[in-house]
Amino acid sequence: MAENKEESLDKKQDQPKKQSAAQPKDQSKNDHEKKVVADHSNKNAEDVTKLKQTVVQLQKKLDDMENRYLRAEADMKNIQNHAKKEQADLIKYDGQQLAHDILPIVDNLQRALAVEVTDDNGKQLKKGVSMVYEHLNKALKDNGVEVVDALNKPFDPKFEQAIQTADADDDHPAETVVQVLQDGYRLKDRVLRPAMVVVAK
Repeated sequence: MAENKEESLDKKQDQPKKQSAAQPKDQSKNDHEKKVVADHSNKNAEDVTKLKQTVVQLQKKLDDMENRYLRAEADMKNIQNHAKKEQADLIKYDGQQLAHDILPIVDNLQRALAVEVTDDNGKQLKKGVSMVYEHLNKALKDNGVEVVDALNKPFDPKFEQAIQTADADDDHPAETVVQVLQDGYRLKDRVLRPAMVVVAK
């Protein structure tokens, strides 16, 4: 019995030694786990940093593309507006060249009507010229071509060109059109030909 007691005592004495021998192994295992966790968290931090950089780069690319899109859209709108304006001008001033080419004919008819005639043949001819002149003027007016109303009005350099000057008087104060030497014409708000006038000074 005494021997058994001694053996059990020896076993008990050995147990702490075994535990103390096992402690370094547990410690190294814990250190290894900590190292793995630290490495893993470092890797996660690097991944997060890379992802943030990627997000910043993608956002920059997106902003650049959005700016390009907005500029392209603005350019397209400008082109469309310009095309619409040109089309509107074409419609508004349609026939401008034809009207401009007809004006010398109107001038010649006016000169013919200014000639004094005494015989019946001359009067008949003048009547025919007058009818042509009236029809031509009506056609021009129907298409937006109008005579510049300048006589006895203040001189307007946008629609009139001063060829001569005359002395101002009570009926014609300074800067007033005294005489129209050649009619001016406009198509809506565009001048086809300025009126040639005499202006009081």
